[in-house]
Amino acid sequence: MLGRPSRFAFIDASEAARKLGITRVTLEQWVKDGRLKPVRGMGKETFFRASDVDALYRELHPDVELAEAIAADEQESAGDAKQQALARRKNDPQMRVYLRLQADAKWYDTSDEDIRAWFMQLDPDGYERNKRNALHAIKKLQYLVSLIEEEQQKLSTGE
Repeated sequence: MLGRPSRFAFIDASEAARKLGITRVTLEQWVKDGRLKPVRGMGKETFFRASDVDALYRELHPDVELAEAIAADEQESAGDAKQQALARRKNDPQMRVYLRLQADAKWYDTSDEDIRAWFMQLDPDGYERNKRNALHAIKKLQYLVSLIEEEQQKLSTGE
């Protein structure tokens, strides 16, 4: 958990990995993937903007309040024991994907004007990061759709 934002503008790779709860190998891969932009320091030392690390953490870990609200909403609408059990398992992969998908499903109530207003307030320094985040989300959602389509195909052919 991040807690309060870093008091330093830049943090080293070890601290960034610790804050994100990942290994250095994963951090290096995320840099290669463009999810986090490094800043070169003296010598071979790599640093990251603390604000970028904090933003990535928030993206990866939805607020507990949001997770609980979504789970409560689902419990209220479904009311069954299975939904209640899912709400207790916030850290398992099934729950993380479920919560992410539920949060992403809320796009229907976001108008094009809302998106444009948000974009107009966006600092140009955030263009690339937000573009990468959107493309990453698209990639994950396309993968999810492909899994669903494969399973539907199997079911329809009786495999």
